[in-house]
Amino acid sequence: MDGTMILPAKWSRWKNGIYRMRLKEPVWQLFSGSKLVYVARWPNTSFDDGSIWRMEESMRFTDRTFAKGQFSGKTADGIISDRNPEPHSNGSDDEGVVKLKVKEHVNQTTLAETKTDFTGAVAVLNLGHWLTWSRPITQHKAGQDWFEYDQTGTRMSKYVAYYILGLPALDQPNEWWYDAESETAYFRAADDRNPNKLPISGKTRDFSLKISECSNLIFQGLEFFASTFSMTECSHVIIENSTLSYPSTHKFMLGEFGWFYETSNDPDDKRKQRYKSRANVMTHVLNEGEGPFGNIIRNCEIAYPNSPAIYIDSPGSILENCYIHNIEWDVNSSGGSGSIPTGRGAIIRGNTIHSGGNSEGIRPGPGSTVEYNRLWNMGNLQHDGSAINIGTGSQIGTVVRHNWVHDTNRQGIRFDSTTSRMGSEGCVHHNVVFNLGHGGSKFKGDHHLLFNNTFHDTVFAVPNGYGNTPPHNQNTLVCNTLADTMVAWSTRKPDEKLNARLEHNLTGAGSVVNNLRDPEHLDFRPKPGSPLIDAGFNITQLPGEHIQVQIPDYVGSAPDIGAYEANDETYWIPGRRQKRASTPIPPNKSMAIKSNADLMFLGAYKATKHIVNFMNAGKDHKGRVEVTASNIIDPGQLQPGQTYTWRVDAIMPDNSIIEGDIWTFTVESN
Repeated sequence: MDGTMILPAKWSRWKNGIYRMRLKEPVWQLFSGSKLVYVARWPNTSFDDGSIWRMEESMRFTDRTFAKGQFSGKTADGIISDRNPEPHSNGSDDEGVVKLKVKEHVNQTTLAETKTDFTGAVAVLNLGHWLTWSRPITQHKAGQDWFEYDQTGTRMSKYVAYYILGLPALDQPNEWWYDAESETAYFRAADDRNPNKLPISGKTRDFSLKISECSNLIFQGLEFFASTFSMTECSHVIIENSTLSYPSTHKFMLGEFGWFYETSNDPDDKRKQRYKSRANVMTHVLNEGEGPFGNIIRNCEIAYPNSPAIYIDSPGSILENCYIHNIEWDVNSSGGSGSIPTGRGAIIRGNTIHSGGNSEGIRPGPGSTVEYNRLWNMGNLQHDGSAINIGTGSQIGTVVRHNWVHDTNRQGIRFDSTTSRMGSEGCVHHNVVFNLGHGGSKFKGDHHLLFNNTFHDTVFAVPNGYGNTPPHNQNTLVCNTLADTMVAWSTRKPDEKLNARLEHNLTGAGSVVNNLRDPEHLDFRPKPGSPLIDAGFNITQLPGEHIQVQIPDYVGSAPDIGAYEANDETYWIPGRRQKRASTPIPPNKSMAIKSNADLMFLGAYKATKHIVNFMNAGKDHKGRVEVTASNIIDPGQLQPGQTYTWRVDAIMPDNSIIEGDIWTFTVESN
């Protein structure tokens, strides 16, 4: 289902390696074969080197500062005054501050030094922390370090970052622009090739499939390219085993600057619950009413959506076993929408999600379940935010469990709050958050249940208050937590006493690495003989009547502290199950693995059992183990300095065998 049309080979030379052609109908995304052509921009960035996700490389900054309640600098509503990015460690109390790792000679050319007049181009403006607008530049001159923009509908806060899209920024191969007024496309091909000798296509359609007021349908094996589907007022409709490549993008080139949508999942909000843009649209599943509607998006890949990836406002509907990545690099929605926003009662299960621009990743509605997902590299192009963020009105009845959140430049999991109202009665348990540094996880509100979570190389914060709201977490229960750092708000006030009820938590520097088997290689189980084992608090009463959770069983006389039970028969691994077994633990090509390591893996999608083949470096057979329920194999004592090879084959329901990939690891030397 292709949303593009092939463009005729009628390009004519213009200048600086750029060709142009007048088109009979507008296009708003360009492809050379199946490869995306970048919209002309300054500063230049790329998916290939990952710079498109690093704010200090892909965006410019301004002279705006905030101190002692006062703003200073020329930058203000309607005016941007440029400056180079500067390093920042994100050690601040302010949730909006971004960690920046500035490299010498990278993105250090100022606006004035470009000697380019950007009048008429489009400024993408991250003005309000989690609010980004795109607006035309109304006044600028070559050599000028500031410009004016159309400020209609925008508002500026403390932190401001921006970049520019437009024909004046078309300065390198594999870039393009469409001028709607002259109906002309401008294109500089990769390697400066002649575009008349290339298969060039342009996006002309948003949706290739619209499903409305339907029930009991199954769609399998669909391939969307530069288009997507719309599902409205349906029930028990399944879309599975499908791919959506470049499903959605904005229409800035056509003068359409509205957000993809603005939504409120807050049941107490008196505004309309949904405002859909007529122009900038995205993949969605929508239902009015309480449901459950039972729609399912299963085992799909959503790749390179230049918008929130999918919006599921359909109570009782499911997003599961999907691979969702490279989400919204030209941010055109409020951070409150999220990269994956949902309405009430959604189930978001077993997905792998990474690389997003929107300040928030998964953004569920009230009464939702977020489980067994793996997220990283989220929230890159806005200030503030969290990989899993539960808004004020969405905390009640929502459960977040068995997720890994790691290596992201924002917070990990957060219960958020406004300055005037807080949420309550959410539950977060058996999650692992790691490699976030100061990013941390923060749980505002009250009457929450937070138990058996592990926080490694990150901060776990349970605030005592925020804004003008009543005291927070006076009735919250925090138990069985394993954390390197636990504070009320930030590490700047490490001794502030927490309001919450604290039971059987183990915190402090070294708490994780000293008590877990090998957290650096993703084994988060307690060490044999660890004081974590059977040392947890047995929960018998919930701190809120609307908390929707069944307390999991445990092994031994009491729960362990942390996200994993020491002697469990299985090791839960979040993320999408693939055609083959995946997520090997130890990770492939790992070094310095402990000599008593177990082998663990995420099973193949729909496999009934697995065969683990354990070999040495010469690949001669050493061991073969068949497993059905468990995914933990004890290979015996491993030899110091030895490199081992192993493979997991999947047995499918029809008894066919899907051979796994070859994985290796090297044991630490004595």
